[in-house]
Amino acid sequence: MEPLRGEVWEARLPHVGEHPVVVLTVNALIGRLSAVTVAVITGAEGPSGTHVPIDHDAGVTGHDVSYINATDLHTVAKPRLHRWRGLLHPGEMNRLEDAIRLHLGL
Repeated sequence: MEPLRGEVWEARLPHVGEHPVVVLTVNALIGRLSAVTVAVITGAEGPSGTHVPIDHDAGVTGHDVSYINATDLHTVAKPRLHRWRGLLHPGEMNRLEDAIRLHLGL
């Protein structure tokens, strides 16, 4: 199963270990690439400008509220994404895109 933009997966990240992540790479490129760019999901609230809260529908458990850290981006080989967890709501994805643009100055 190929990952898609906005999906939440369990991933084995180098130097980080097992972590839920959200796929950021655009769907049109995913099939042609061996790796995708992801943002790490955490239970730490962090600054509101860089940590986007997500609903439990995204498939992340273990915390009352989970956050996507727009400053913790990784490019990982697709085989490291090993368990599908869920999908972000469009509003969550929009807020994440805004946070990444702010962080990267785009």
